[in-house]
Amino acid sequence: MDTLKALMVFMTTAENGSFSDAARKMGVSPAAVSQSIARLEQELEVRLFNRTTRQLTLTEDGRRFYAQCKGPVNNLDNAISQLKASRDEPAGHLRVSMPNSFGRRLILPLMGEFCALYPKIRVFFGLDDQFSDLIEDGYDAGIRFGMLPDSRMTARNLAHIPLYVVASPAYWDKYGRPSKPEDLSQHDCINYQYPTSGRLAKWEFLCDGERIPVDVTGTYTVNEVEAVAELARLGQGVAQLPGSEVIGMLRSGELEAVLLDYVSEERSIYLCFPNREHTAPRTRVFVDFVVERLGEHPDVLARWPL
Repeated sequence: MDTLKALMVFMTTAENGSFSDAARKMGVSPAAVSQSIARLEQELEVRLFNRTTRQLTLTEDGRRFYAQCKGPVNNLDNAISQLKASRDEPAGHLRVSMPNSFGRRLILPLMGEFCALYPKIRVFFGLDDQFSDLIEDGYDAGIRFGMLPDSRMTARNLAHIPLYVVASPAYWDKYGRPSKPEDLSQHDCINYQYPTSGRLAKWEFLCDGERIPVDVTGTYTVNEVEAVAELARLGQGVAQLPGSEVIGMLRSGELEAVLLDYVSEERSIYLCFPNREHTAPRTRVFVDFVVERLGEHPDVLARWPL
């Protein structure tokens, strides 16, 4: 027997006082209501209603059972109503994973507008360069660099970001500016190490459509992008970084980009979310919002020199 359905029939009948009225409210036949009540009484081994040709009333056991069921059933009904309402108005807890520096500089400043548009959404941000498994760690969405070969995920492209070779003007004045990528072998280059895999990021350039890899060495290896940029700003070496990370320091003159004829646009940014038959409205509106806002963001669109 479908106990939940039988309980709903019992509650509706008790509140309406007749099989026929309960049947009209539930959109079924009076016979179906009567049969459901009879099966429930058989299952519970207790009579719930006194039946006469003129009247239907709860027994003492029926009144007690109704009082015990009323709270839980109402709570369930409210939960179902709230879930249905959330399909129209996005609500609930949204968990988003994103790289530390990128998230702080480009996503967090957008959230005031987002939360004003969707005040019933509560957001948790996991800012981490470790690139955790979105599904296993319970995230609704995540921002990632590079395309993920994960068939469980849907990926929306946010931008293709150029990679610039940068250092402080003082560093270039002291050690000279390279005229071609191969000249970097003579410089103190700051390597970026991917936190998850431990691999070093490749230094690559484009020349007449051909990709040119360059081996570099240096004093520092760092596993956090913002720290790489800070070391370069302090004159501690040369870095190759996404334009979205350094455009502000290029504008201010704290960093100077070289080899502009060889700029690679290898760094793609994606907003990923799990493949699901029913994507939660809170996830859907967040993805659409971020794709639209970053698609017009000056720090994402900018190409140096401006």
